[in-house]
Amino acid sequence: MQKSWLSILGLVCGLTIDAQAQHLPGTAMSNFAGTNALYHNPAFVADSRYSVYVNLVGTQFYTANNHVKYEAPYSFLSLITNTVPAKYHNERGMLLFPRSYLGEKLNGNQKYLNAGGDTRLPSIMFNMFKGKIGVGVSSRVRYMLNTSQVTEPLARLISKTTQLKELQEQVFENQSGQLHLNGLGEVALTLGGTVFDNETDYLKVGFTVKRLIGLYNAHAIIENSSYDIRPDENWENKRQYINVNEINVRYAITRDEGFQNVKPSPAWLLGDAPPGSGWGFDLGAVYEYRPDVHKATYRERGERKRDASKNKYLYRIAVSLTDIGRVHFKNPAYILQQETHTVNKEFRYDTFQKLKGSEGIFNAINSSLDGGPPIAPNFKSVLPMAFQASVDYNVQPNVYVNGLWVQNLISQGAFGMKAESYVGITPRYEHKWYEVSVPISLMNRYRSPAIGLAGRIGPLWIGTDHLTGLLNIGNPRAFNLYFGISGGLFRRPPESQNKCWPPEDSWLRRIFSKR
Repeated sequence: MQKSWLSILGLVCGLTIDAQAQHLPGTAMSNFAGTNALYHNPAFVADSRYSVYVNLVGTQFYTANNHVKYEAPYSFLSLITNTVPAKYHNERGMLLFPRSYLGEKLNGNQKYLNAGGDTRLPSIMFNMFKGKIGVGVSSRVRYMLNTSQVTEPLARLISKTTQLKELQEQVFENQSGQLHLNGLGEVALTLGGTVFDNETDYLKVGFTVKRLIGLYNAHAIIENSSYDIRPDENWENKRQYINVNEINVRYAITRDEGFQNVKPSPAWLLGDAPPGSGWGFDLGAVYEYRPDVHKATYRERGERKRDASKNKYLYRIAVSLTDIGRVHFKNPAYILQQETHTVNKEFRYDTFQKLKGSEGIFNAINSSLDGGPPIAPNFKSVLPMAFQASVDYNVQPNVYVNGLWVQNLISQGAFGMKAESYVGITPRYEHKWYEVSVPISLMNRYRSPAIGLAGRIGPLWIGTDHLTGLLNIGNPRAFNLYFGISGGLFRRPPESQNKCWPPEDSWLRRIFSKR
């Protein structure tokens, strides 16, 4: 593949086989979601159905774009499970994936892609003071790739490479685009509590403060540039090179040692040793309408109490602002950054071979552009701030319908990360030991209709919000998958007050009561 000053952007194509929708509506909206619900709204930490909840590990992957369509003869699911038929492998067993497997939507509009995911590391949350106060401590690693405002010819060059005949022997002017690739570590503290409870109306609020560690960053901002693709005589015209007529670009990469030298100690987490660091915040509130709260109320020793093991609302409304903040990359030991305005340069295949790590990529780009020494390493990457709102309606015992709306609040021209906008409805059947849900949504900035399937049994949860994308139905432009292992101690129901045997709901008592 022809590599160039666009070589970092080539990661776009590599990441399109990873997926998730960032939001996990199939599991995170449940009353048994535990710490997974806190990424939507920190107020969920209070009045939980768990006295203690522990997440061992979880992960999610996602991708969405408005340019490339997956048209391979095998599905994402077969890729993940390594069950692609043998006829799609070469004689050495390598998977065949020609560029013809990537279809295109060509309309002249600017292109974008959001891809990445996170790995949710050990986390815990617990309730105090009969559920009125909740506390959560969580950790995770996030990786996000955003390309935005990419002109269509440049997007085609990234996805199809210089070998596409349609891109050769013509000059492309006024080309531009942005790429931001971020790898972040995160340790968070969540606090929430009840602020209003008059039986029927209940309100709780919460907030999360996050310590963010910038483990990796690569970005390229290209403006008002032009190029054409020519045959490379060094390869007897079997390959091509990019002839850059004019380029205006700012680009940076952090050295690989930035994430290789991780030291999860308090001094490292709170200091300036990593490539970047910063703080983030989430704010949220949850209102519950409880017209039948008396059904979950009992008297014990003359005192009126609530059954902590039961949900009490007819409907629940939750609103939040998530990922407020930014990461400041400023450690000169790890950061390489350059800004170049130049003309008449070439990007050839040979220059980008046998590169050693991220620094090798930076040096190859820099030498091709005659960029000179790196400039001062100092930039700030915004977090993917979003507004989130949900309504959860209790249709009948154990049956709920949830509506979720997530709106990205970061402009496409901003320096940093962007959230994936989403709206969906998810019916679900939930029980403390198992659960199944069917998310129906518009993903990918409300462009891609999707239906998913998610479930939980015991400590294992798994799901996708784009089942047709997973099975390669309809040439999808979005795909996602999530799974994990977690569980907790449920809050205890009240004991029978009269201590009679058999209990009131016993089949023996019903038999004898008929006599």
